[in-house]
Amino acid sequence: MNKKKMPIVGIDVSKDTFNAHFSGKDFKYSNSQKGWRKLSNEAPPGSLFAMEVTGNYHYKLAAYLYSKGCSVKVLNALKFSNWLKFTGRDKAYTDLLCARYLADYAGDDKIEALPCWEPHHPKLVRGKIILTLLSRLSKLSRQAGNVNHAAMEIVGKNDDLLSVMGGFEDYCSEQKKKLEKELFSIASEVFPKQFKLLQTIPGFGLKTAAALLVCCRGIENFASPERLSSFFGFGVKVKDSGTSIHVRGKITKAGNSYFRSLLFMCAMTAKGMNKPCSELYSRLVAKGKNGMVALTAVMHRLIKIAFGVVMSGEPFRGGKVALT
Repeated sequence: MNKKKMPIVGIDVSKDTFNAHFSGKDFKYSNSQKGWRKLSNEAPPGSLFAMEVTGNYHYKLAAYLYSKGCSVKVLNALKFSNWLKFTGRDKAYTDLLCARYLADYAGDDKIEALPCWEPHHPKLVRGKIILTLLSRLSKLSRQAGNVNHAAMEIVGKNDDLLSVMGGFEDYCSEQKKKLEKELFSIASEVFPKQFKLLQTIPGFGLKTAAALLVCCRGIENFASPERLSSFFGFGVKVKDSGTSIHVRGKITKAGNSYFRSLLFMCAMTAKGMNKPCSELYSRLVAKGKNGMVALTAVMHRLIKIAFGVVMSGEPFRGGKVALT
């Protein structure tokens, strides 16, 4: 006897509105509490609500539906995009069509088997926003410094014009310190033991440890160090076909780019003061690998060490860490 599938509501969310498709019809609602309430009242009882990740615009709608006891799936945007290409539906793409496509995509048996979405810890939600702000402030600060450097070549070092961007750099630096302080507080409150353990790794600073935990919402969520490494974009693209194509490409660079930039600075330190990382870096350079490739390998090693330290519950002691 075939199991009866639950009704599926496909939702395409934008800033002010969202489109929904269910019962063979298309609907449009305001992306506000009034629109969320109207959707939950009009959708068939026991529906599965499916939407893709859209920055931060989907979060409150998903959280509202969850609070009403609804089943919610927040789908990976890249996988959904690949499915559209595979099925040939990427030729026409509008908000209305996207809601229909999401309803079809969520009806796949593999997608239905995925666990339903649950809201994150409120502190972690705030932490992710802090990481986004820190990333933007870092970029703005660098841009201000570059503008000043270029202007200095024309007007000289002592011109008043340089104070405009100089003041902006100072403001960015001040705001970054405030945000970093709150980020450390969140990491120490939500992950007290993990946060302390990560700080025992030479080269791992407060900021990197906090960013790692907030980004992945706890290392214990990952089954292996390879999964954790892949989550942050250190998986290598591989092309292997027939007898002629055997290519190991660059890292995927998926995940949080701000964390990777922090980890790069950690690798610069770790290659000189962290024994396993220093040995790895020296060995690769001796084999003729360039410095960037060796540093990327050190970054990957740091993630594996972080995984081992947290999962073993033991601080880093300078040698190989048991991976549990």
